[in-house]
Amino acid sequence: MKRLFTLLAVMALGAFALSACGGTDPDEGKEGIDLLDYINPDGQALRGLTIDSKSMKQAMKYNVWLPPKFDANTAYPILYLLHGAGDDQNAWLDKGNAMTIAAKYVKGGGKPMIIVMPDAQMTFYVWNGFETYFQEELMPAVEAKYKFNGKRAVAGLSMGGYGTLYHALKFPARFTYAYAMSPAADLGFTALIDAQSDKKVFPAFTIEVGTEDTTVNNADSEKLANYMKEKGLACEWIARPGVHYWNFWQECLPKALKKAGESF
Repeated sequence: MKRLFTLLAVMALGAFALSACGGTDPDEGKEGIDLLDYINPDGQALRGLTIDSKSMKQAMKYNVWLPPKFDANTAYPILYLLHGAGDDQNAWLDKGNAMTIAAKYVKGGGKPMIIVMPDAQMTFYVWNGFETYFQEELMPAVEAKYKFNGKRAVAGLSMGGYGTLYHALKFPARFTYAYAMSPAADLGFTALIDAQSDKKVFPAFTIEVGTEDTTVNNADSEKLANYMKEKGLACEWIARPGVHYWNFWQECLPKALKKAGESF
C-alpha cells in the first residue's frame, strides 16, 4: 500500500512539473470524445419489443433503431421498414446491415430518424388482421412512446414492398414517402389509386427492381408504376442489374433513407 501511495505522489509531482514547465497536452485543441457516439457509434437497436395485439390475437414483436446521439427530448420522424416473406423483425438488422447503413446516412448529414421494423409473419402486411394492427395499434403505440414529429415514411422489400405499396396507396395522407424494393406488386392496387379523388394526397413513390430477379414479376411492378404516373402520382421507376437478394436491398436502403429524409 505504501508503495502505491509513493507511486501516485511521484505521478502527481511529474504532472505538476510538466505544467510548470509549460508542457502541453498532445490532444489540446481537439474535440472531446462524444460518449454517446463512442458507446453507440451505429445508434441503438432495441430488439424483442412487443405489443399485445387485439386484431392479431397475440403478442406481436417489433424492433426499433434509434439514431446516433439520440435525444429523448427531440422530436423525430419515423421510417417503417418492412421485411420480406420468411423473415421477421430481425431481418433488416441481421441480414440487411441496416444499423451501419442508417448510421452512415445520419453521420453524413442525413435526417435523423427512428426506424421501426415490425414482424409481419406471412400476412403480406394486410391479411389476418395485420392491416388493422399496423395502422391502429403499432403506429399509434410507437408514436406515443417516442417524441414523434408527425412525419412518417414506409419502405420494404419483396413482401414488404407489397406492404409498402398497399399501405401508402390505401392510406396516402399518413405517409410522406414510400420506397418499394423488389416488390410483389399487385395490379389490383390501381383500385386504391382510383378510390382517391384528390391525387395530390399521395406521397411520392420509388419502385426499384433487379433486372435479373425472377422471384417477383417486374412487369407488373412496371405496369403499376406507369399507371401511377398516368394518374398524376410522383413515381420513380428504377430497374438495374440485380437479383432477389440482400446485396441488392442493401444498395437500395441508402436511397430509401435519403428519399424519406428529404420528405420529412
